[in-house]
Amino acid sequence: MHDYVIGLDGGGTKTDGVLVGQDGRVLARRCVGASNPNDVGEEASAAVVRALAEVLATEAGVHLADCFVFGGISGALNHREGLTARLRSAVPVPGGVEIDSDMVNLLSAELPNRDGACIICGTGSACFVRRGQEVFRIGGWGYLLDSAGSGYDIGRQALEAALRAQDGRGCPTALSAKLADALGAPVQDSLTRLYAEGKTLIASLSPAVFTAAREGDAVARAILDRNAAALAELLCAAWRRLCEGMPEDTRPTGMPVFLDGGICRHNHPAWRDAIASHIPPDVPAALSLASRPVIWGAAAEAMRRDGWTPDTIRHAGSVFLADPHISG
Repeated sequence: MHDYVIGLDGGGTKTDGVLVGQDGRVLARRCVGASNPNDVGEEASAAVVRALAEVLATEAGVHLADCFVFGGISGALNHREGLTARLRSAVPVPGGVEIDSDMVNLLSAELPNRDGACIICGTGSACFVRRGQEVFRIGGWGYLLDSAGSGYDIGRQALEAALRAQDGRGCPTALSAKLADALGAPVQDSLTRLYAEGKTLIASLSPAVFTAAREGDAVARAILDRNAAALAELLCAAWRRLCEGMPEDTRPTGMPVFLDGGICRHNHPAWRDAIASHIPPDVPAALSLASRPVIWGAAAEAMRRDGWTPDTIRHAGSVFLADPHISG
């Protein structure tokens, strides 16, 4: 076990980092540029992580060799081995550097020492479930293959509905006008832009679907219902994974589920309730909106992987989260 941990939360826009002592005090915090290896490349991602770790250690006045480094980086799932190898060869922390998905930060922020699941629903969607020391991914395999419940899928289905209404295959829907307002032109006249700007633009149309549904549009309501059901399906799979191999009388009595991402946050509690309405009674999922800063999750995961005791992590968390400078 190291004297200090460095927790990093990285994405396509910025990378946040903290250095924390065993008493939970934040000794240094910095935010730098993007580190998603799918956006900046593996070499540049490793360079950002390495430089941030070094800056944090210098700012805190400690040796980097006395720190365990954990980085939860978006896009890192297919780059974990490469990033970790690059960092271990460059950072003087033998065996003390690990990289994983940024979803692990969310899990550890809300579930540092217990089993449960998290769903993120923004431009994309995915579910992660923690069982003991293991973390499993369910769904969210990218917008080309598996993005049900995401802002992208909601937007794409709305565009399809508007086009079907326009050419006579579908019924009229308020989505036609709302999407035209959002795009600045009718959907059928926006195809070049939609194909050029892709998933980000399409996902940005999802608020129009929620507005149309609230105003009573049946097509919009059906789209949201399908996507809520798809997220509930992820949670049913998460429950099966959590209970896998357990005799029925030893299974958990419940599964805490934390929701995050723009779709969940901007449509709470209605979206939570829509998902819950599709969860069968034999899946005891308790859904709530994530409330703890993910940078705490990065630090907590570093502590857990470095072998800190649950009591030490709990105490560190109470100190960390009481810091007025920590807010998301």
